[in-house]
Amino acid sequence: MATIKQINANRKNALFSKGPKTDLGKLNSSKNSLKHGLTAKQLVIGEDLNEFEKYRDHMIEALKPEGILEEQVVFKIIDVGFRLRRIGGIEAGIYNQEILHHELDEYKQKMAEKIEFKDQELVQSSDRSINLKGLAFARDCKYGSAILKLNTIEDKLMNKYYRQLDILKMMQEGRYDLEK
Repeated sequence: MATIKQINANRKNALFSKGPKTDLGKLNSSKNSLKHGLTAKQLVIGEDLNEFEKYRDHMIEALKPEGILEEQVVFKIIDVGFRLRRIGGIEAGIYNQEILHHELDEYKQKMAEKIEFKDQELVQSSDRSINLKGLAFARDCKYGSAILKLNTIEDKLMNKYYRQLDILKMMQEGRYDLEK
């Protein structure tokens, strides 16, 4: 905890700082909160922080928020947009897990008999691949409907995403109307 002497010194020093003076300095400092508004807390293990930051920065540049309210809307758009980007990978993971479980069941005896494992593709033809995807989908429907749940989540995220874009658009149009 700061002492009374430190608090008084901080107050005295704060009087000397008036913030940025030039237009460029003001522009740069206005973006400070944007850099820290979204953190790695929203990433899933295995996701690349640099990829997220690049996505965030591109979205901020494209949406050009001004003021705290627009920034909050843009943060929500970024959050929902990044979550939407996960959907395809999750769906592929669901199918891959089901296919691998089936392949393991089918080849369990063969693998147990062989100590050496030669380079062998688990899925050998596109027809087999299609069959395995169908099997994975059927298993998913029977045991948990992960794909259905994932699609429901995707729909809800899409609705949130476009609703936030509409809100931002209205805010920005209102801002431009006031400037005229």
